[in-house]
Amino acid sequence: MLKYSIGDHVMYGMSGACEIVEIGTLEFAGPEKVYYSLKPVYDERDTIYVPVAKEDEIARKVVGKKEAQKTVKEIREGSIEGDLPDRDTCSTILQEADGLEVANLIRHLRLLRSQNKRNHKGLNIADAKLLTYAERIVTSELAVALTLSMEDAFSMLNEALG
Repeated sequence: MLKYSIGDHVMYGMSGACEIVEIGTLEFAGPEKVYYSLKPVYDERDTIYVPVAKEDEIARKVVGKKEAQKTVKEIREGSIEGDLPDRDTCSTILQEADGLEVANLIRHLRLLRSQNKRNHKGLNIADAKLLTYAERIVTSELAVALTLSMEDAFSMLNEALG
């Protein structure tokens, strides 16, 4: 029994929200396996193939409208908590795609960027990528859950973050 169906919107790794567009067999240099074919919301030209046998790599389904609205409200009311996590913790936060935790990570990275700008520096490449992935994850989920364009969802995220 499959955990997901064609048409489901799911959260997958650094790609954020994706739609399952097909479930079927593919042959990649070995025996045929059944795969989920995912189309990222931010770039429908891309396709990601996830073996059904490894469907636990898919974090979860995209939240519903009410949960997304609640998340935006909580982001708006939140502030930076703790210190910037280490790289491994950041990767785990992004993989699990919890909107509030990812928003906290965005706050940390944006603060670091603004502090670095005062010293005429930017974010290092690794931190800049983390920020891009974090923004993509939250924005894509809001876009799907609230039926917004990526641009409108990004604006909503920026407004909520303050």
